[in-house]
Order: sequence, then structure tokens, then C-alpha cells
Amino acid sequence: MYLIIDNNYIIYKIYYMILIKGEIMGFINKIYKLLIIISLTFIMTKSIFAEEFGTKDEALFLLDRAVALVNLNRDRALELFTSGEGGLHPKDLYPFCLNDEGLLVAHPTNVGMNVMDFEDVNGKLVGKSIIKVAKYGSINEVDFMIARLTTKDDKLYKKNQLVTRVANLICVVGYYTE
Repeated sequence: MYLIIDNNYIIYKIYYMILIKGEIMGFINKIYKLLIIISLTFIMTKSIFAEEFGTKDEALFLLDRAVALVNLNRDRALELFTSGEGGLHPKDLYPFCLNDEGLLVAHPTNVGMNVMDFEDVNGKLVGKSIIKVAKYGSINEVDFMIARLTTKDDKLYKKNQLVTRVANLICVVGYYTE
């Protein structure tokens, strides 16, 4: 048995194969794009939650920025630390400053508070520790246990305070660790 095929039939078959293949490829492309969108959504959601809390590197950067602002214009810097303007309160990070007597001269909520007797749940005198380690030209750490105010739970976390001394002030940025 012989099959006789004319040129029109061959052209039709080629066109049909391209059409079917194109539809299949279009469908595959749609699935591929959908998978990319789902993956990006998952990654973005995960990173949004992961970035809810500040890291040590971000806290160091913020403290360096705070020191530069104090050196540039001390009074304006203290206003900015308290108000959070200029991106100075990213995530759960914020700079604050106190004097040698332990009085908060810049803080988002507690300006005027004396921290000399502030102690954590284990009885560690955090305010005195901050004043003790504050040195010009270096950054030291004080850690203590406290609940995260932003999560409204009672779970205790370790909070590290990065501490330095600048322009007769002690400036601090704290970050949480597990």
C-alpha cells in the first residue's frame, strides 16, 4: 500500500505540528511563569518575616550612623534618635543615648528615664554595665534577657547592646538573638 502525499498535505502537517507544539510550549511557559510567581511569593514572604527583626550587622551599621550624626550635630542627632525620622528606627532597631549618670537623653519612648538601676530578669544591672563598657573609639557589648516588646509575648530573648562613647554621650543600639 502506498500513501500519496501532495505538497499541500505536507505543509498542512508542518503547520499543524507547529501549532500543536506552540500550544504545548505556550502551556508549559504559562506553568513555568506560574511556578516562578509562586516561588517568588514564597521567597518574598519568607524574607519579609525573616527581616522583621534587626541583625547584628544592621545594628552595627546603625550605631556607626548614629555616631556620625552625633559628631555632625549632637542636638539634631538626639532629636532624630527620639523621633525616628530619617530611617533611624528600622525594624526593631533604634539608637539611644545616655549621659554618664545614666539619664536617657535620646530614646524613642523613655527620654528622661534613669537606667542606672535597670536590671534584667536575672538581676543583671544593665544600665551600669552599659556605662562601664562604654569607650571612645570602640564598640563593646552588653547582653541581657528581656521579652521582645514588638511581639507582645512573654518569651525571654537575649538582647545584645552595642555600646560606644561619643561627644560626652554613651550611644547604644540593641538587637535580639535567640
